Amino acid sequence: CDRPASRCDGHHLVHWVNGGNTELSNLILLCHRHHWLVHEGGWQLIKADDGQIMPVAPTMTLGIPRGPD
Repeated sequence: CDRPASRCDGHHLVHWVNGGNTELSNLILLCHRHHWLVHEGGWQLIKADDGQIMPVAPTMTLGIPRGPD
């Protein structure tokens, strides 16, 4: 996405309800549209061991329980 950081919101990769913290390592900046896709559109964002963020489409199943987004 080409939105500047000033037009983005912080998103918890592991939701605080599921034990996620508010440290920078658990946050990613998302524009409004992409933030909506995660919370309302069923997408997931997973941080791989190498630090890369992997988008997971709503139709994919990885056996990862989804909490309230």
